[in-house]
Amino acid sequence: PGTRHGRRGSSIAIVAVLSVAAGCDGSDDASANVVDHAAAFAALVEWQAQEREPVLDDSGEAQLPVIYVVAAEGGTIDVGVQAEVTSATVDMATVRFADEATEAFDDGAEGQPVIDDGSMLLVGPLPEPAPSVVVELLRYLSADESQAFIVEIAADAGSTTSGASVTSVTQP
Repeated sequence: PGTRHGRRGSSIAIVAVLSVAAGCDGSDDASANVVDHAAAFAALVEWQAQEREPVLDDSGEAQLPVIYVVAAEGGTIDVGVQAEVTSATVDMATVRFADEATEAFDDGAEGQPVIDDGSMLLVGPLPEPAPSVVVELLRYLSADESQAFIVEIAADAGSTTSGASVTSVTQP
């Protein structure tokens, strides 16, 4: 069930992100088997793209879902990370990064939906790279409709996108 949050009436709070780290032996091979920030964001986009119903254009053709990604702590997500995520997910979603959550909402439409029938992921702080990480996020479909999730992401050499995959999704 969705949780409703007023756009201006309540603060958007994402609490600490937990890191679930398996042992690291310090070898160079270990660094290739971790979830870094780009891999985490790409895995979240892939998960969200699979969760969304297809959006059809005027001719009935399915369009890639539009997914906004916003850091809950504010500010710009590193441009290099943005480029990696966009490249890794180009065939599954149209990814747009925003510095503030309000940039994702259509202020001129009733209910202030996410622009282009999209969704917005307001992602909590990401932990240091590790073999497995846990991220808290809010998914918005409109300014007043959000759902909280706790998402576990693990390094996955078989991933077709970023070398990481979502392994568990729960709602607090």
